[in-house]
Amino acid sequence: MSLLVATLAIQQDRRNMLRMRRRYLRDSTDPFSIPEARFIELFCFSRAAVRELLVEMEPLMDTAVRNTFIPNSIRLCVALHYYATGSYLRDDGQDFVCAISKTMVSRILHQVTKILQNYLAQRYIILPTTLEQQNIVKQRFFNATRFPGVLGAIDCTHVKIKKPSSDVEYCYINRKGYFSKNVQLVCDFDLNILGCFARYGGSTHDAYIWESSIIKSHMLNAYTANGSTGWLLGDSGYPLQPWLMTPFRNVEHASQQRYNDSHARARNCVERLNGVLKKVFACLSQDRGLMEDPSFAGSIITACCTLHNIRKRFNLPLPEVDPPADLSDNQSSGDNVELVHVLNEGRAVRNIITRNHFYN
Repeated sequence: MSLLVATLAIQQDRRNMLRMRRRYLRDSTDPFSIPEARFIELFCFSRAAVRELLVEMEPLMDTAVRNTFIPNSIRLCVALHYYATGSYLRDDGQDFVCAISKTMVSRILHQVTKILQNYLAQRYIILPTTLEQQNIVKQRFFNATRFPGVLGAIDCTHVKIKKPSSDVEYCYINRKGYFSKNVQLVCDFDLNILGCFARYGGSTHDAYIWESSIIKSHMLNAYTANGSTGWLLGDSGYPLQPWLMTPFRNVEHASQQRYNDSHARARNCVERLNGVLKKVFACLSQDRGLMEDPSFAGSIITACCTLHNIRKRFNLPLPEVDPPADLSDNQSSGDNVELVHVLNEGRAVRNIITRNHFYN
């Protein structure tokens, strides 16, 4: 009788264990079974946002029918986990919800990054071109800072990368002595990225990147066609142009100081953006840096900028950050690098803004 009771007790214990496993254990191959708070911590996106992003990206991803094929949902999550945590590829594969080799993680990261750079960036990183879009951006800046006509704030930030090959390393060592990409960003007051240019190395001056960028060509064409209808705001490292307003270097009047104060408040948004990007996407952080070659590092930066705008569309919270401490090269570019007539036109536009809006 006692043997029967013991046997029944053991069977009941086994049933209880199975019941506990069914209740508490999740499918280790399904990242979407992770609790929402932990999911956002791992991927910087909500589960609903990742599902919608997957619908948009899946037609561009690989497909296969073999049993060993890694589902596209896991592929996307692997890449998002890398962007969000900055983990090295081997750690990413071992710490993820399922074991993935370093080689496979690298392939997945290249695939997802290229899709974000070559397809989704064109959909989500857009400079306002219509009059209605521009007026919305201008009004938002004016309501917040009292600076008129602002289409965006521009700045460059350095993203640390691994040491490149010796024949090109001089292109990537910046004035602080480490290897980096110098990334040009344009954003509106609400930190929506309007332009991202991650082509040049850390030794390149902000003003040179500006002169080579598509946004500069666009602003020049718009000015040629319509005159001064709007401008970007840049720091003293940029040349003064009719479509790019910079601060007064030598303040001679109270109105010029008020102009500078309003200019600084308006341009602060791009400084905050630099900090937000590096806090949300830890792969871009100064402490870790991108352990990739310069070309692919630029692709990852563009991918992260695209994902930032997607996060904004889903109203995902942004971290509170202080303005980055001198992460960009703000050395004066000098007025002599700019054509005299363009410089004079820029001065005339800046004087009109100062006289009409900051004189009293």
